Amino acid sequence: MGYGYGRRGWGGFEGGASWASAQMPPLPPPPPGTLRVAAGTDTADGLNAPVSARFARTPFLTIVDIVDGRATRVEPMPNAFASGAGGVGAAVGQWLLSSGVSVVVAPSLGPNISMILGQAGVRVEVVPPGVPLGEALKRLGLLR
Repeated sequence: MGYGYGRRGWGGFEGGASWASAQMPPLPPPPPGTLRVAAGTDTADGLNAPVSARFARTPFLTIVDIVDGRATRVEPMPNAFASGAGGVGAAVGQWLLSSGVSVVVAPSLGPNISMILGQAGVRVEVVPPGVPLGEALKRLGLLR
């Protein structure tokens, strides 16, 4: 089975099913003076959720808005791209950019998402998997 646009649609899947059919509308931009951070987490437990070993295919993308060292918004979201066949890193990277994320917290990133985030000037902070997100943000000096 080939890839690309053909008789079966994009990606060689019946009906064109791929990450492109996943729906994650962008978040509204962060308010002025707000640092928007994204992390892949294994659960939807907000700042208590463990950082996932995976990023683009993580079960949840947790978005944290920070003002003056305090979390003003914590929003765990199911990752609609996680089960995509291919191009997941690029899809997640584009979604993060469209949502106004300026810092990503992860153990590692794949080459596609690394390139997209790097070209956009998004800062990537490396943390070990399994650490609670709130603790990771404190260690990085982003939260008090």
